[in-house]
Amino acid sequence: MTAELETILDYHKASKHNFKAYAPGPSRLDMSIKPDPFLNYHGTRHFNLEIWSDEQIKAEIFPTYEQVFLPEKPKPSELNAESISRLFFDSFAISAWKKADDTKWPLRVNPSSGNLHPTEVYLLSGLVKGLLKSPSVCHYAPLPHALELRTEFPRETWELLSLGFPEGTFFVGLTSIFWRVSWKYGLRAFRYSQHDIGHAIAALTFAAAGLGWKTSLLADMGSEEVAALLGIFGEIGPEKQEPACLLAVYPADETCSRISSTVVSTFKNLSWAGTPNSLSAEHVEWLGIEKAASAAQKRESDYFEKREESEKEIKSGTRAVSLLKASNSRNLLDSEAVPLRSIIRGRRSAIEMDNSAYMEKETFYAMLQRTLPENNPIFNTLVFGSFTHLLLFINRVKDLLPGLYIFLRKPEEKEKFKAAIRPDFLWEKPKNCPSDLEFYLLLEETLHSFAAQLSCAQRKVADACFTACMLSEFEEPLNRFGAWIYPYLFWECGILGQLLYLEAEANGLRGCGIGCFFDDPLHETIGLKGLEYQDLYHFAVGSPLQEIGVITLPTYEE
Repeated sequence: MTAELETILDYHKASKHNFKAYAPGPSRLDMSIKPDPFLNYHGTRHFNLEIWSDEQIKAEIFPTYEQVFLPEKPKPSELNAESISRLFFDSFAISAWKKADDTKWPLRVNPSSGNLHPTEVYLLSGLVKGLLKSPSVCHYAPLPHALELRTEFPRETWELLSLGFPEGTFFVGLTSIFWRVSWKYGLRAFRYSQHDIGHAIAALTFAAAGLGWKTSLLADMGSEEVAALLGIFGEIGPEKQEPACLLAVYPADETCSRISSTVVSTFKNLSWAGTPNSLSAEHVEWLGIEKAASAAQKRESDYFEKREESEKEIKSGTRAVSLLKASNSRNLLDSEAVPLRSIIRGRRSAIEMDNSAYMEKETFYAMLQRTLPENNPIFNTLVFGSFTHLLLFINRVKDLLPGLYIFLRKPEEKEKFKAAIRPDFLWEKPKNCPSDLEFYLLLEETLHSFAAQLSCAQRKVADACFTACMLSEFEEPLNRFGAWIYPYLFWECGILGQLLYLEAEANGLRGCGIGCFFDDPLHETIGLKGLEYQDLYHFAVGSPLQEIGVITLPTYEE
């Protein structure tokens, strides 16, 4: 075992919540040092982006939410100021302002644990009509909905950087500031920040799909290369940004290449403008997060070694790949006519849920079908494959018995998973289940109170129609790829969470991501031992109750 992998496993164990004790966190919330949720670079040139009013968004009928999943995608948009404005407006901008008494706070399109938003977003692009006259790197500022120009570079450099990519390609980079989350959640913040990266990847992918664009995670990029391209290399201290990933965005009917490593080093010699604002006057150090972040750094060579192994196994048949097709029996209900922009900008996290509301079984099965990898654009970013299954506590789904269920997103793992959990589970497929879904009843029992207990006693889990516990393959991918795959496992959970958010909204429901849960007690409940699978995220879906005493204000009212 490498030192990096040992560090990651130590972190994972130390950051678990248990019935006897929560993972280490602050003894109290010191509001005097609460981090600023908005990073800005002082002294930079600003490019104000186009803003759409709530009324304009509601008036846009096309593309519909359903069109994103069809083979016939919307015609690719021209790369210009309007399309870039729309991409960021529909993925990372403020989606609403809320107010209760004298307190006012913003919500964003991309969700975040505790609304703390550790994720920062960058645009790396060539010329953009009406926006960028030179190839540039810009930081996205959601509060004014603007780009902050960090640096410009020669066209020759852009040509080398984008060599092998289709015309109209640009790149979006994501970073994390762990202090924003550790201020409230302590050691577990590293996990939550990775969930947020997954949500951000999916938010970008859905917004891009609405413009006829596709996103691809550039998995060949190492952490140092991403940091160099985004201009965050050499940062130190508690407010430093950790590089997460770089994604290519390009016309959906094209394919992309990889960035040449020879051109990346030139970015360290560029002149970078702007000084980031201070987020807090004081800080609390979480050494376990620092160690985990360092251990999870990815080298550029890691990609080639492991990707080639994966491709060889797929071709030889030694590693099965899930190629389930979406069921023809999918009941689209009314989501077929729901406008995409209204869904992605109207997404909210449920605060409370109605425990008298039931979900139609057709809606439930449709959601499960959406989580299958094939022909779903948000899973294009999972370049190393999918590792997550859904353990489901079903409370209120019509024509489904209350109880514990399993949905295998990789059906070839049924026997392996079956051997890993309790032998007395039923493994009965519901009679009304579509034939192409590997969905099984494990235990028939009313478990809503117990489900809530496992999710840190959160009432919304008991009141939800169902709660999905995301069980990821764990030991095998870590041993196979190395410590750097650890964040990726959480990214997949975040991507699934974002999909469930939008599926809920499209069907008149609401979802809520839940990072607080009791890890090993859930494993013990189903008989999981060791590290073969681990519970990495929970997500509840149900009918929301109206917020009392809270009003919603226009998005960019000023």
